[in-house]
Amino acid sequence: MPLAVIALLGALSAVGPFALDLYLPALPQLANDLGIGASQAQLSLTACMVGLACGQLVTGIFSDAFGRRKPLMIGISLFMVFSAACVVAPNIWLLIAFRFLQGLGGGAGVVIARAVIRDRCVGEQMVKMLTTVMMLLGLAPIAAPLAGGLLTQITNWRGIFVVLSIIAACMLAGALFLPETLHVDNRRSGGAAPILNDFKAILKDPSWRYGAGAVAFVCGTVFVYISGSSFILQDIYGFTPVQYAVFFACNGTGFIIFSQLNRLTRFWTPTQRQTIAIGGVVASTLLLAAAALLPSHPLWLVLPGFFLTTSSHGFGSPNGIAIAMQNHGKRAGSASALQGLTQFAVGALAVPFAGESVGSVATAIGVMSLIAVVFRVTSGRHAARDTTKAEVVTAAPAEAPEGAPT
Repeated sequence: MPLAVIALLGALSAVGPFALDLYLPALPQLANDLGIGASQAQLSLTACMVGLACGQLVTGIFSDAFGRRKPLMIGISLFMVFSAACVVAPNIWLLIAFRFLQGLGGGAGVVIARAVIRDRCVGEQMVKMLTTVMMLLGLAPIAAPLAGGLLTQITNWRGIFVVLSIIAACMLAGALFLPETLHVDNRRSGGAAPILNDFKAILKDPSWRYGAGAVAFVCGTVFVYISGSSFILQDIYGFTPVQYAVFFACNGTGFIIFSQLNRLTRFWTPTQRQTIAIGGVVASTLLLAAAALLPSHPLWLVLPGFFLTTSSHGFGSPNGIAIAMQNHGKRAGSASALQGLTQFAVGALAVPFAGESVGSVATAIGVMSLIAVVFRVTSGRHAARDTTKAEVVTAAPAEAPEGAPT
């Protein structure tokens, strides 16, 4: 793929982290401005996550029927409009509604980026492309909180949503030049029945169940980390907001580095690499549990525990997504949509259980890790271990985008 297309796919995949992380430093300011408590302010995060999950499901279905470009542009337009609407939200309840609709539009970028890769790639090539996109995705948790912290010095939380709407406008402009990757001959048609049949086929596939389930629960540990780490490191260990932002950025760097290890471990299959990632989150659970059980709650156990949580996600996710989508070339949008829905739904459910202590975070991460192990045992042993035999649907020529240079 051209470098510009890869960069755009990475940016589209990062819509979720940017929408969630950019205004994290401004949450206390938002709560004070609207006269609400912290729990109500955090509901705006949950609303966006639910919107991202639902948006992926809806867009994935439509993209299999109508191609990738039009649903993408509609979704990003919605993200832009409701980012701007958040700027003028007079109360928390309208903000929550706008955040849900913002996430609904943003989900289009996440699901279609993966579907485009599946349209064009298969096997190790798909893992390699997903790894490249994950590297760009990993920049978001580094850049977003740091950028949000800087923005709070020059504007309020409303100004941050102005920035999000500008980012959306830039992505919309880039999407105009994205080539259509789903040829007309490969599109799904015939109403609701084929969609339901596609979903049944996807859910019956052990490769999809293992890949999507493992990614969802490994990613769930990261949502727990995001929710609980700021309280733990600042309230318990006395980190300043700047120190916390630097630590958050370092963990984002670990995410990128470990995602790129996929390029150096091609002698392992995607299933083996995903298994190692699950082992990583189990190890992070043990470190955090040890820190919680020791009277002094040693920081030297907590920090590597958090680092291993995000790094394991970076290493495993490209493989899990490739495993989930390998058998679904003609229904890549639906397979990606269900995978994204599962991932963000698990994340939305995990956040309220994170708590504000090392013990509560260790427990929540431990539960996520245990369920990931269950997926490995029950579905992973039946999953295909070699993605090179996956169905290929890219033989038909891609359609040129309307108005794009040829």
